[in-house]
Amino acid sequence: MKKIVLVACILCFPARAWAWGCDCGSIQTMITTAHTQTVQAVNLNTTTEAQAIRSEILLAAQNIIGTIKTESATIVQAIVNLKESNVATMKGVAAAREATRTEDTYGKAAQPSGLCGSTSLGAGVQLSARASGQVHRDMRTKQHEYTNDPEARPVDRLERLLDEEHPREDEFTDAIFPLEDTLTDEQVGKAQEVIKSLAQPRPAPVVTDGQKETPAGQTYAASRKVHEGRVGLAMDSLTNHVTYHAPTLPDDVVAWARQQWEDAGGSGEPVGIVKGKLSQAGLFKLLSQLRNGNPNWFNQITSANEAGLLREQVLMQATQLELTRRNNELLDRLMVLAALDFLVRMEGTAGKELDELYVRMVGAQQ
Repeated sequence: MKKIVLVACILCFPARAWAWGCDCGSIQTMITTAHTQTVQAVNLNTTTEAQAIRSEILLAAQNIIGTIKTESATIVQAIVNLKESNVATMKGVAAAREATRTEDTYGKAAQPSGLCGSTSLGAGVQLSARASGQVHRDMRTKQHEYTNDPEARPVDRLERLLDEEHPREDEFTDAIFPLEDTLTDEQVGKAQEVIKSLAQPRPAPVVTDGQKETPAGQTYAASRKVHEGRVGLAMDSLTNHVTYHAPTLPDDVVAWARQQWEDAGGSGEPVGIVKGKLSQAGLFKLLSQLRNGNPNWFNQITSANEAGLLREQVLMQATQLELTRRNNELLDRLMVLAALDFLVRMEGTAGKELDELYVRMVGAQQ
């Protein structure tokens, strides 16, 4: 009977019902649970690995960025150092070039035992002043004769300017402002022609004695005399400038200058000396270059004895005194030229007004 009942139960209830009736759950539940646990485990592992990978990526990125920053800073600093090095190199090259030029001019360490060991300089300067005065007078006389030549015609003046022997345009500047501050004898002659061409390209005609007897001739002669006086003052200032650059110093001063140049370590021709001649302007240029332009001079001063220092001080004071005198002379001439310019401008206004006033008030009563 029991067997019959057991068979009937098996046949009447499906297997799923038997499975659901189990205390530990059905097979489907177990499969679902196992699947869920597997997914959760996989997700957990994946999240952990992802966080670890993300951390590794961030750390690697930070390391890369830090490395790039460090390397960039290193590169930038290297570029800055390179620029500074190049600048220092260029400065060093420039300093070396200037030092080389100085050594080419003055040598390395020439130190004479004494400074300004000369007793003939003062006498030479006096002779030069007399020679300059003679050159100045000769040039002034020639300018006056050229201006007051009664037989000269305007066409003659043009022929003189166009003559091949007349200084060229590029020689005008060389004759007035020589590069070495000393003119040659030939340049002095050209300077004379340049002054006449610049100040008096077309001198005013000279009236004859017969023409001076007429009122018109007298008026012209008086006006011309005033005009030539004004031009003469300007020409004399130009002549004074040329005389200052004329080679007037005697040979013993030139020899002294060469010796001073050699004692100071100089090589080649001394500054200011041109073709063995020296002018007053060239002398002062030489005296300045031997000191201000000579790096050895500072060592010479510190190593000179008391007598040498005293001679140096006396010479510098005398030079300064002469330059002051020269500057005062130039200021005196500039004051005269400025006054003349003012008078000319006054004549163009007040002079004409006075002439018109004379015609109205006085001339009408005659």
